[in-house]
Amino acid sequence: MEKKIAIIGASISGVLACKYVLSKGFHPIVFEARSSIGGVWIKTVETTKIQRPKPKISVLDFPWPSSVTEDFPSQHQVLDYIQSYAHHFDLLKHIKFNTKDVGIEYEGASDEEIGSWSSWNGGGTLLIL
Repeated sequence: MEKKIAIIGASISGVLACKYVLSKGFHPIVFEARSSIGGVWIKTVETTKIQRPKPKISVLDFPWPSSVTEDFPSQHQVLDYIQSYAHHFDLLKHIKFNTKDVGIEYEGASDEEIGSWSSWNGGGTLLIL
């Protein structure tokens, strides 16, 4: 059975979660209300910068480009970084744009059935995103 994971929002957290669940063999579907990725960085005031130094915000397998020399990158630089990450790891095909979340409803095993499972995710651990 195909293991599907829903991810709400294509912000930095959403695209990171998408890449992670892909690496674990799941099939993510990212629901994004807007027509592009970037979360709050799309509509943020242009003078906004990240609050922590760049090394604390960078992703281990995707360093900031050498052209970003500031310790606190600007709104445009952060947005470019998020978009570059999504393109680099081919994540856009997993994103459903212009899809607003209006509710979530669980379909699957009952609470009693889940309580009787001896292991989750095949390895005895519960994956929480």
